[in-house]
Amino acid sequence: MILLSRFFSSFVLLLTLAMMITSCSPSTNTKRSGKYSTANKREKASHSSKEDRKYTYHKTTTSENKTSKPLNSDAIREEIVHSAIRYKGTNYRSGGKSPATGFDCSGFTGYIFSQHGIPISGSSDRLAKMGKQKSKESLMPGDLVFFGNKDRISHVAIVASNTSEEMEVVHSTTSAGVKIDNITNSEYWQSRFLFGVDIISK
Repeated sequence: MILLSRFFSSFVLLLTLAMMITSCSPSTNTKRSGKYSTANKREKASHSSKEDRKYTYHKTTTSENKTSKPLNSDAIREEIVHSAIRYKGTNYRSGGKSPATGFDCSGFTGYIFSQHGIPISGSSDRLAKMGKQKSKESLMPGDLVFFGNKDRISHVAIVASNTSEEMEVVHSTTSAGVKIDNITNSEYWQSRFLFGVDIISK
């Protein structure tokens, strides 16, 4: 009887241990597995998110670069004229090529065009040999006009506007520095007008 009781007690103890082992192991494994799995998912999600952001950033930059187009000649002409007008009032200086020193006529023209990606320099006589000549009526804003006499070219200006009624230019003059002049209404400039040149159109 005692032996049977001991056997029964041992059997119950073994059965209890077996149940504990079988009930804990999956639970513990599930927790560990779940925790690892979640960490993995978070790590992957975080990594993927950073990569997406990085890729999107580069993609956006590339897209923006692709959509930015070079300026056409009309836009360049407009910018050149606006830029030239901004220097109105700058002092005249013989041989001057910058706002800091003042400008002469060819120095002013060369400075403005170089600021807009058209590097030109030299005397008005040299500038007159660039580009192609155009009739007075077909000159456009940004074209160059030259003045002088049959012996030499003595002055260059930038066309600001040209209509059937009048032509305005921006230039650096010995008397007033950088200014805008209506040359159609000026006997002085009309009598010295030679020709115009286009160095913007290709």
